[in-house]
Amino acid sequence: MIKKIFSNTFVNLGFIIAIGAFVLWLVLKDDPDVILNTIASADPWILLLALFLVFVWQFMVGLCLKVLTNITHPEYRASQGFLNSFVASLFHGLTPSASGGQIAQIYVYKKQGVDIGDSGSVLWLEFIIYQSVLTLVSLFFIIIKFPYFYSNFSNLFAVVLIGFALNTAIIFFIYGLAKFKRLHEWIKNKGVYLGHRVHLVKDPEKTIASIEVQLEKFRSEAEKLRHNKGVIIKCGLLCVIRLLVYYAIPYVVFLALGVPLSFELFLNSIAMGSFVSIATGLIPIPGASGGAEAIFVLMFGNLFGTNIVSGAMLLWRFLTFYLVMFIGAGCFAYLRLKR
Repeated sequence: MIKKIFSNTFVNLGFIIAIGAFVLWLVLKDDPDVILNTIASADPWILLLALFLVFVWQFMVGLCLKVLTNITHPEYRASQGFLNSFVASLFHGLTPSASGGQIAQIYVYKKQGVDIGDSGSVLWLEFIIYQSVLTLVSLFFIIIKFPYFYSNFSNLFAVVLIGFALNTAIIFFIYGLAKFKRLHEWIKNKGVYLGHRVHLVKDPEKTIASIEVQLEKFRSEAEKLRHNKGVIIKCGLLCVIRLLVYYAIPYVVFLALGVPLSFELFLNSIAMGSFVSIATGLIPIPGASGGAEAIFVLMFGNLFGTNIVSGAMLLWRFLTFYLVMFIGAGCFAYLRLKR
């Protein structure tokens, strides 16, 4: 699996570069001077703050990995988790639906001296905690900002609600499979074969065996969490900080472009950052290329105005996607060369 992901890297990278170049041409084709001047006028110190937030966001991911890995490997360091988080971001961006990130993380863990069994456990735990926190944070912003955003972004907000419903369904489905034996038995005995009849499942027996293994793994990790409540609280708080910092980056970019500071605008921007993240999660192509940029412009355009949003989008996308992938590529090259 990991060789397959690595072999597809250059194809996906070429696709991302092509889409990025097309988006850049599309943004600049009408008023290139205005947009380039807008970017050139950005306050460099505030842009440095945005860059700092990018590193804080990645550090929170790495710190969560450290806390979870320390359950079985007390010597695992935050710096190792930080490096792991950048490599994960690289392969999340290079694979459709961010499907290759965890496989790459297992590879990184192996290079760092953590065996596959323990690294798989850590990633299961991280997924459970992160998905739960993501659902709760998204629900919070939807509740407090529903009237405003539904009245101003009704069509796009429908996409956000679909994304939220899918994220919620994932976490409830996972907990349901582990907790309710009837659901587990229905999936195993009927659901898989139903999927086989409509050509969604190729090998029913292999799928059932995989479900059994994953369920056993989930029960094992859930048991670990029950006996490590301090770890749950600590990682949950790290995930909250991670999300809020990531959602705040667009506003800091707009601030660098001269948008006046306002608490209401700041809160709306963080909520909007959350909604952009949920909506782009529905785009099943590497890095959500093209779709992420379009959704950002459509959502933030009404909030900050169309004259400034294109320049902000280019800066935001560079900081949170291309730069992170570039650093991730450097981290991955370092690991590949390290004995």
